[in-house]
Amino acid sequence: MKLMTGLQHLLVFFLVVVTPLWDWYEIPRLKASTAPRKKIRFYQKIMAASWICAVVAVATVGLASTFHVTAMPTEIGWLASGARGRVIVLGAMVGMALAIFVPAVLALWSDAIRGKAGRAAKKLAFLLPSTREERSWWWIVSITAGICEEFLYRGFLMEYLHLMPWHLSLTWALVVSSAIFGIGHLYQGIAGAVQTAVAGFIFGCLFVMTGSLLLPIVVHAVMDLRALALLPEGFETA
Repeated sequence: MKLMTGLQHLLVFFLVVVTPLWDWYEIPRLKASTAPRKKIRFYQKIMAASWICAVVAVATVGLASTFHVTAMPTEIGWLASGARGRVIVLGAMVGMALAIFVPAVLALWSDAIRGKAGRAAKKLAFLLPSTREERSWWWIVSITAGICEEFLYRGFLMEYLHLMPWHLSLTWALVVSSAIFGIGHLYQGIAGAVQTAVAGFIFGCLFVMTGSLLLPIVVHAVMDLRALALLPEGFETA
């Protein structure tokens, strides 16, 4: 029992402290590198770390406890059926879905939209897939992120904050886990980290309302995969 608890603390420390520090060290090296397959090696590192952490999370908390959540109305009443908060969150979800996915769908038939998206993505060109090989790997990266990050930041972290040593309310567990999710994406800049935290909050609400990680995983993975629809092959050097 003590071993499992120790692993949980260690995993949280990794998510809160080690991940941002690793990005702070690794991202400048990635940007400066001229190696032809630098992104693919970076993708492989991310995927390996993500799957290891997800396995530790499931091993220490349990698959059922990580994948499912049961919220009593008194725990998070503002998300209960008919509550105003639930209506607001559902509206935010619809708005986010339209803003994210409609351009991606339209880009499938519009070179102009893909060209514009490619120019806008230049600041993250060090990470986003450009070559054919990178785009092939991006499928695995996106599916890995959808599964592992939802298991870690929603399933495991909300359980850890709500029921284990901290005993936060489910609302505060949702808020804090979303903030940690944003901190883990500081390599995108402050604005990118804030946007990621907001997306994490929406994913967490979806988790609570459905009681399962299935839908957050699918939405998360598809959201990352939209880069393949929006960005033309070779956008980095165009």
